[in-house]
Amino acid sequence: MAFRLTDTHIAQLRRQVAGSVLTPDDAAYEQTRLTWNRSTNHYPALILVPRHADDVAAGIHFAREAGLGVAVQSTGHGTQYPADDNLLIVTSQMDSVQVDPEACIAQVEAGVIWQQVLDKTTPHGLAPLLGSSPHVGVIGYTLGGGIGWLARRYGLAADSVRWIDIVTADGVLKRASSAENSDLFWGLRGGGGNFGVVTAMAFDLYPVETVYGGSLIYSGAVARDALRFYREWIETVPDELTSSITVLKIPSLPQVPEAMRGTIQVIVRAAFVGPATEGAAWMQPWLDWHSPVSNQLHEMPFAEIDTISNDPTQPTAGLGSNEMVDKLSDELIDVIIQYVTNPASPLTFTELRHAGGAIARVPVDFNAISNRDARLYLQMAGLVPTAEAYAAVKAYIRGYREALRPYVQGGVYLNFTKGSEEDHRAKDAFSTANYARLLNLKARYDPENLFRFSYRLTQPEKTNAGLKSN
Repeated sequence: MAFRLTDTHIAQLRRQVAGSVLTPDDAAYEQTRLTWNRSTNHYPALILVPRHADDVAAGIHFAREAGLGVAVQSTGHGTQYPADDNLLIVTSQMDSVQVDPEACIAQVEAGVIWQQVLDKTTPHGLAPLLGSSPHVGVIGYTLGGGIGWLARRYGLAADSVRWIDIVTADGVLKRASSAENSDLFWGLRGGGGNFGVVTAMAFDLYPVETVYGGSLIYSGAVARDALRFYREWIETVPDELTSSITVLKIPSLPQVPEAMRGTIQVIVRAAFVGPATEGAAWMQPWLDWHSPVSNQLHEMPFAEIDTISNDPTQPTAGLGSNEMVDKLSDELIDVIIQYVTNPASPLTFTELRHAGGAIARVPVDFNAISNRDARLYLQMAGLVPTAEAYAAVKAYIRGYREALRPYVQGGVYLNFTKGSEEDHRAKDAFSTANYARLLNLKARYDPENLFRFSYRLTQPEKTNAGLKSN
């Protein structure tokens, strides 16, 4: 007999937790349920906003008894599937950050965003391995890998994790580290949120006070030549330099001057860990190649690392995809130019991030992350403010990826995988051996698939009962 959720059951859960329990009738429900990427829109049966790990455990016990699946979000950036009619745990109130500057370690709770970490670490001349935006949640970003502006020098964020506290499907708080629950520790670092609700994490910090970096902007008229130049340039640069190149199509939005709408730009972004004079020397070939429309390269305190990417700070609706690249061939460049500069293209950008360096030097069995031999991460995305726009971008990406197929590696980066594509591409983020190992971990720690709203580790027909596709 199916469990019927009643006011009595909800009142019981409220008595068990220090945090908040919200239903659709509560005033705070509407704002709390929202994801940062508005392309995922869900209506949970209940929202739990825990204060500490005991609240999370109580929520999981409740969900099991009620027959509800459990979804998790902090900032909402990494939400993969709508948790309609299930339990959503929003960890935003678990926001403690502790820094040990002597040991160069930070410890954070589940709802912490990177800006909160920066505020505590940069006064000590220490840097975390955050991504391009400080407004993203630490936990979800790290569980999916975590590539940022220090990646070629210090690796992915998941590679620097010391331990993880997690409440698993049995409602028990466990610590996963190299010494405790080491199998779970292996899978959490790169395997996403498939095994429970992470409540806290500790990770290494690095002695970086300043970087030399910023962006160079070129006219779209040189896009093809810029990609070719980038291909040759990255063969020469050291691990201390992490960079990307983006072919950007300015969206046709009301806030954009009409003359700029639909125009193409090329943006080269970079961050160099070391003396500014050396960083400037490594970037000088770009200035010698062509005079940029805008040169924003300079030495900056690490606290300003977000200015390199200038990611949006307001929620939006977007849809993207990604591939991994071994060689930026002329043929691949031609496909990129064709699909980005096409006047009918609904995409906003294609970006290539230079990988290698410390990312590639980690042993293959160190954690779940695979595809470490990829030279470049290729990402594409478009804005999807309406259902019609979503359908158009989805269809265009499908064609784009088909055209890319002969020239890409076949792998994906988990954190860049989004939308219905994730149903069948999550496995491409892992080697065959690592994927099999993750499936075994899922069977051991979550055999009933309670946590079915993260990256899927089983076939969709086995996990999609009762869910709506976004």
